[in-house]
Amino acid sequence: MASTQNKQSVSFRFDPIVVKRLKDRAVEAGAGQTALAERYIEEGIRRDEHPLIYFREGEGGRRPALLGSRLDAADVVTTIRQNDGSVEQAASYLEAPVELVEAAARYYGEYTEEVDALIERARLAAERERERWNRQREALA
Repeated sequence: MASTQNKQSVSFRFDPIVVKRLKDRAVEAGAGQTALAERYIEEGIRRDEHPLIYFREGEGGRRPALLGSRLDAADVVTTIRQNDGSVEQAASYLEAPVELVEAAARYYGEYTEEVDALIERARLAAERERERWNRQREALA
């Protein structure tokens, strides 16, 4: 999400209860307080801009997904591409409301590089799984 280059220092005053919760959560997550606060702020801004998108943890880290579903934005974009750019056909295939598929497309328009990186990681993970499966089949044959 955020670049590690050109960071700027800012000062905020938070309610002590919020600060304690942030510290506790940082310990639980094994993350630094600043990194966690930055993630929360960045994701909050993105949720304001894209209200049908939420963020969730997964095997490949945090990723944007469609609210009210288990569909990742990257998977929806891939499905749109596989349907010649048709949001309607992708929505039909995914059995999802067109509005959700459009939300993923809008998010992609703004965060193209990030979503493309998620798509590539998923492609590589699928390739590794296929190779494992083939090795397993060969070993058991």
